[in-house]
Amino acid sequence: MRYPPLLIALFIAMLLKPFAEGTGATIPGSLFPILVFATLIYAFRYTRALALCLTVLGVAAVTLRFLADQQRLPTLEFLSQGLSFIAMVVAMVAMFSEVLRARSASRDLVMGAICLYLIIGLAWTFLYYSIYLLSPGSIFVSPGTSTRTALGSEAKFTEVLYFSFAALTTIGSSGEEALTPMVRQLAVVESAMGQLYLAVLISRLVGFSTSGDAKST
Repeated sequence: MRYPPLLIALFIAMLLKPFAEGTGATIPGSLFPILVFATLIYAFRYTRALALCLTVLGVAAVTLRFLADQQRLPTLEFLSQGLSFIAMVVAMVAMFSEVLRARSASRDLVMGAICLYLIIGLAWTFLYYSIYLLSPGSIFVSPGTSTRTALGSEAKFTEVLYFSFAALTTIGSSGEEALTPMVRQLAVVESAMGQLYLAVLISRLVGFSTSGDAKST
């Protein structure tokens, strides 16, 4: 099975990262991207061109992120986030194509579909955070110091991650809103994308079930 490691890595990145920050634990910022990229490449290891593309993007993104943390250079962090966004979009297209071309609903396919939903939210997170790096006042961020530190950047990224998944799942963001019309519109697009994807996924699963029942009779 290809997708269980990726699913576990995504949940670890989304759950353990905020927990570590809340407890004051120091975890390198590049650790979670390495985990996600490694399992993503593992999932597509049989598609050499795609695996190579993700490897190049992943290595470049993680390297730039490491250098950005060491040298405190927002430009490098912006490039890292941009490459991560591109990598997530490439993975999204490949996984969505696989879901549409599937002829049966295997357990691996269902796990892959769940991973795709989480990757959609993660891709938007990288996009939002890139916008934040370009214009810090464009995304909702809790009041705090304006000094850029590794710990501060991680905390802001976690807030943007929450904002992204709040938009994707349409649960709202606890009364906080994006501060610019552009980001509000992007959040609407993300919400629509999430709902349309769920509608397509459910229709595919129902189609698989219906087809299986017809064959059995």
